[in-house]
Amino acid sequence: MYKTLDIENFLSDDLIQKTETRVYEASKDKTDLIDEWGVWKGKHVTTQHWVPKNQLNYVFSEIIDKLHDVLEQPFVIDQAQILQSHLAYDIHSDYFVQVDRVADELIRKPYYTLIIPLADFNSHTVVFNESAEYNAFYKYKENNPQLLDHISDEDWSKYCSHCWSDDQKYLTLDQVCRWQKGKLIGFDRHKFHCSDNFTEKIERKEAFVLWLGGK
Repeated sequence: MYKTLDIENFLSDDLIQKTETRVYEASKDKTDLIDEWGVWKGKHVTTQHWVPKNQLNYVFSEIIDKLHDVLEQPFVIDQAQILQSHLAYDIHSDYFVQVDRVADELIRKPYYTLIIPLADFNSHTVVFNESAEYNAFYKYKENNPQLLDHISDEDWSKYCSHCWSDDQKYLTLDQVCRWQKGKLIGFDRHKFHCSDNFTEKIERKEAFVLWLGGK
């Protein structure tokens, strides 16, 4: 597994604004995720502004340059977007990138998911140690035993109160990353993760999200 990243002040305010403008100028596809069977069934969870694949290197060119100083391996951006999150994501991995619920063809090894918040938000991304070569956590529960030394009741209640309660018994905590403007949050795409339950504190949060593949 690749190490989890939590790097403050990765992007300046000017570079955030410049890149945000480029995303909205380039974006032609906007998708709204409505939860079909999860913890928010029937509710609007996120809005996603996708950057066309043929413009990814231009839109995120300065970010790519900065990432070369942080990441150990060569990479390609498989997909990227501005995420507007209205409700907290449940537990999943990003092994496959899904656009409007359709999984992209996997043409290279999944590398990192990167999150760069566009402002300070009273919220966190919660990364677990467990991983898989699929996205759905229910499959993991079907194929793995419960743990005695799982994530603590205190941490589960603090960060994961919106998740299915029995998920706790299958997970151990890797890292909790606070959403601060310009921070680089990164984790292995194999790893399960979720948002904290920010829904009682803020109306929505926004970030650049990039999914990297290895060259």
